Amino acid sequence: MYCAQCGREIPAGSPTCPACGFNAMGASPGRGSGRVTFEEALAEVRRAAKDLGRSAERLSRQVSSEARKAAKDPTGTARRGARKAAQELHRVADDVERLLRDL
Repeated sequence: MYCAQCGREIPAGSPTCPACGFNAMGASPGRGSGRVTFEEALAEVRRAAKDLGRSAERLSRQVSSEARKAAKDPTGTARRGARKAAQELHRVADDVERLLRDL
């Protein structure tokens, strides 16, 4: 879980953020007003960016793995897998670009 106030990761089971002290358990987005503050939106963007970064890293490892298989696979099965992983990586990159444009 990530802090809605500062965007840092909150350890599992911790009721407050160790970085800023925000009470993660008792707070609701927008503090009940239906509005999201700039800080909350920024924290959400930071969380989303971290998630996208992790996804991109996983996909990058998958592409590398599939590329190694492709080099050893005369039938081309691994090459098709590598292409699929590369397409997924491009989709993640597009998501990151969209996120940055929306800022």
